[in-house]
Amino acid sequence: MTALKTGQVQRTYVIADRGDRPAARGWFHLVAAALSAISSAVLITFGWMTLPWPQALGVTIYGAGVVLLFAVSAMYHRWPWRSVEAVQWWRRADHATISVFIAATYTPLCLIVFEPRTAAIMLAVAWAGGIGGAVLNLVWINHPRWLDVVVYVGLGWIIVPLLPTLWSSAGPAVVWLLFAGGVVYTLGALVYGFKWPGRSARYYGYHEHFHTATVVAAVCHLVAIWMVVVAH
Repeated sequence: MTALKTGQVQRTYVIADRGDRPAARGWFHLVAAALSAISSAVLITFGWMTLPWPQALGVTIYGAGVVLLFAVSAMYHRWPWRSVEAVQWWRRADHATISVFIAATYTPLCLIVFEPRTAAIMLAVAWAGGIGGAVLNLVWINHPRWLDVVVYVGLGWIIVPLLPTLWSSAGPAVVWLLFAGGVVYTLGALVYGFKWPGRSARYYGYHEHFHTATVVAAVCHLVAIWMVVVAH
């Protein structure tokens, strides 16, 4: 024991960790946050140089959503938070940004590809779902895990009725990239929901599978949005 001199105060710090986790937890999203900040900055700049301002604003919302998703996740999973309250609030933010990010991904696609009325309806539905999902996680973070899966997957596939329009206006390559990203996101959500293959892994567990899926799917959608922006 170290003796304290008069006037000194001994402080004890306790890390409010979330228990044993695989060593890779959070690293994929930390790298993705840095890379998405760069790619989004380039995309947003290009958008404002070439598109009308409403469409450029949509690109900006998307870019901000990508960075927010990965940055918040990286902060939650990697930072050694010193209180249980901080951990819980960052957990809420981490889950809330997912549905907001999905709505943000729809935004430039709708504003650039669809006619105004269709875009307005689609964005109203997407953002109602995105905000609703965020509120759900902010006020009831301990809800059943399957509810998140239903919200994320359902919100991610609401564009299906408009695929013919998207195919004719944006092209097959964009649709296939969006479809591939959607499939990967869905598989990741199912892995998250069923906790497969468990959280007892030493290096790479079910949450890492989920995070890897989000990164791969985000890249697919980023390329698709780049193609839409450049073509218009």
